[in-house]
Amino acid sequence: MRFVLAALPLLLGFVVFYRVRPSRRLTLWVTVGGALAGLVAVHVERVVLGWTDLSFEVRHAGVSGALLATFLLAAPLEEGLKVLVVWSLYRRRRIASARLGIAYAVAAAAGFAAVRTALVPLPPDDPTGLARSLLAAPGQLFFAGLWGYALGATRLHDGWFRVAWLVAMLLHGLYDHIVWGRGPGLLVTTIPMLLFMAGTTVLALRGEDRVVRLSRIDPATIEAVRARLADPDRPVMVRWIVAGAFVTLGLIVALVAGAVVLGNRFNIDFALADEADVRSSGPLILLGIAVLSAFPISGYLVARASSAHGLLEPAAAAVLTLGLLVFMLWLAAPIGVLFALATAPIALGLACGGAWIGLER
Repeated sequence: MRFVLAALPLLLGFVVFYRVRPSRRLTLWVTVGGALAGLVAVHVERVVLGWTDLSFEVRHAGVSGALLATFLLAAPLEEGLKVLVVWSLYRRRRIASARLGIAYAVAAAAGFAAVRTALVPLPPDDPTGLARSLLAAPGQLFFAGLWGYALGATRLHDGWFRVAWLVAMLLHGLYDHIVWGRGPGLLVTTIPMLLFMAGTTVLALRGEDRVVRLSRIDPATIEAVRARLADPDRPVMVRWIVAGAFVTLGLIVALVAGAVVLGNRFNIDFALADEADVRSSGPLILLGIAVLSAFPISGYLVARASSAHGLLEPAAAAVLTLGLLVFMLWLAAPIGVLFALATAPIALGLACGGAWIGLER
């Protein structure tokens, strides 16, 4: 079964290869290099974890031990080894565009993830272990593609790649902590991150395609969104950032209250919050939908009310709202912080999507 699962990242990598069409020879060499990096990572992680008595799982090492193992060992080691595989192509100027950067980074990650999946023991008749292995593969490829995009677009800003790698490493650590470290009841929190990965990948891979405009709304691409976020000729409207944050928080309160009323009508137990119990997924999904629905509505309202021509204010309002939510959850319910951080990327994307529809054109 492990070897069948190992084919999944290779299949996902082939989809990216088919869309971008990089050099076949270089892609093959990068994939092999990624596989060798996967061997090194698995060996180093086993040695270090055995020496320190740490574990990626909270039930074995506690929350602090699992976080240390993930963010100080696994995440930087894995993303660092993938960069090492692709770096020679960058130094030889073989990565001439952001899409080529994505293709080669994903190829390295595909080989890395295939070997890592094949070497991770999978207990027989363990559906949770199977789900974890299936969920882990897209994360390996996506977060490599994130810094790969920046590696091909470094001409835009000197520090673009360093920031992108740091963000990718932290998000990968968070994602792996949820997948491998927490109980099965929290696996549902990977759904928003998977949706964010899928949407961002589609935008990135169609960035240079010719898109037919069928309505007054411009088709979204990574390049178009980036241009709407950064406009040096337009002043930042701080009042609309603050107003947008308050609007979003108000919508969250109203929608969550509506979700609780709806859940009570269907006898959903919101007191069930045990991450070891899969039944806790139901309340989390309902509350998550309610919270996330507030962001596109708020983004649209802020864009329309401010007559904005860019996405900076709605995006900044979403970031401010997320920061406030994380702070309040940290004080009241620390386990909710994990859920808030997991939903943050898709929440930001939804806010920008709602604002994109409401932009003045």
